[in-house]
Amino acid sequence: MDRQELDAKVEETAKTLLSYCSARTSNHFDAEDLAQDIILEIYKSSGNIRNADAVYGFLWAVADNVYKQWCKNKAKRKECEMTDNLFDEADLPEEDDSALYLLRRELTLLSDKYRKAVVLYYMENLSCSEISNRLVVSESMVKYLLFKSRQILKEGITMERNYGQQSYNPKGLSLMFWGNGANRYGHLCDSKISQNILFACYNDKLSAEQISLEIGVSLPYMEDKLAELCEYDLLKKDGNRYYTNIVIFTKDFSQEVNNKTTWLKEKIADMLTEAIAKYEKEVRSIGFYGADMSSNSFAWQMVSFILDGAIIFILQNKLKIVYPKDKFGTECFVWGAETDGQAPLKSQFGFGISNVCNSAKGFVQFMDFPINGEMVHHYYFNWQNVTNVFLDIARGNTAHFSENDKALAADMVRKGYVVSNEEGLLVNAPVFTREQHDAMKNIFAGTAGQIADEAEKLMETVTNILKNHIPVHLKKLARDMAYLRLFEDTISAPVAILYERKYLLPYNGNGILPTTYVILK
Repeated sequence: MDRQELDAKVEETAKTLLSYCSARTSNHFDAEDLAQDIILEIYKSSGNIRNADAVYGFLWAVADNVYKQWCKNKAKRKECEMTDNLFDEADLPEEDDSALYLLRRELTLLSDKYRKAVVLYYMENLSCSEISNRLVVSESMVKYLLFKSRQILKEGITMERNYGQQSYNPKGLSLMFWGNGANRYGHLCDSKISQNILFACYNDKLSAEQISLEIGVSLPYMEDKLAELCEYDLLKKDGNRYYTNIVIFTKDFSQEVNNKTTWLKEKIADMLTEAIAKYEKEVRSIGFYGADMSSNSFAWQMVSFILDGAIIFILQNKLKIVYPKDKFGTECFVWGAETDGQAPLKSQFGFGISNVCNSAKGFVQFMDFPINGEMVHHYYFNWQNVTNVFLDIARGNTAHFSENDKALAADMVRKGYVVSNEEGLLVNAPVFTREQHDAMKNIFAGTAGQIADEAEKLMETVTNILKNHIPVHLKKLARDMAYLRLFEDTISAPVAILYERKYLLPYNGNGILPTTYVILK
């Protein structure tokens, strides 16, 4: 490898290398010194690189070796002599608490197979033969494990170890899923241990011991989480080192996106208000049921309708994103979003959509925003069961209703989807014929196309920002991950802007529903 190629590789890993050093030192001065030592050694030893494919393994092997030497040079060299027998805590002099602390510290960092052998032999006083039966290994293997454990403990006690920032300032992470099948991942990040393992290994490949120090959790409490994250492919293992295998939308990334795309979101909001003002009279003159709705309901309906046409129909069809298959065969995306400890960082207007088609009767469209702080869409998980009743009410065809149909209708009256008056039951949403709906699509076709173009620009910006925030092995996912933010960046965000401008007002429960409409055949 020539000098120019090596320079490029070092530059590419510089940020990750500094992060590696920061996690292992107590201040940024030491981190920079350590990083410089590593880079210097990389150049001095570059002649040992076999080929371009081996360069990254070489870089991190050098980093580990330099770090070990750095620790030895910096350590106070307070030796703790160890014989073939580990001392019992009760036998330690009262004033010798430092040796006890160091021993306990190193025991928490022993991997499972070594730690079990040590505990059984020294703490539970089992013989090698008994341990052999307990662990289902040969006696010679037990002796090896004990011998190796003593070496590891003795070496570790002489080393300076620093806990990472996540040990006292843990991060929060919410695991997100978008796909065409069951979400098997929801439970995996219920604990802060799992969340912080994924963060610790996001920019670095770390051993279990290094993860333990970074997040401040002893190995015995962490090993099951490591195994579980690996089982679901959220974490990968390279040799004895782990690395995160999903993209994480960090706070820094989200903040940079907001700083660099706010003007685009505001432009989309402006395009919406201009189009609605321009075409309001023409839209109302189509003559659909509910055309005389209030100005606030009209604004909500048209904003939802246009954004659906621009983002869901035009842009989503144009992008043709291919969903990857996970190890279970499900077509899906799984990613993480840094949280404030409660919920993912996002707009106050989270977005949801559902639509149900009855081939004989019609179609119900629902674009959902948490107006007044809660989602308006009460039937998200049961909409298919009430669709027929809702469409029959829209048609005025209720004479055949069964007792169950009447119960569903009564529930929809209570929740505001249906109005009951002297005329009977009426849906509390706009109702279009297919021709009226097509006419409205034609009116807003130009606006929807322009917004789709702006949304695509925004997605390109997000893609480029994300490439600077994710590890090298995940950069190929940047465009798809930016696509997953489309609904947040180009639907929820413009809606939030219009709400802040008071163009969209809270829904007070009176009048036409703000985001639901019906198309009858």
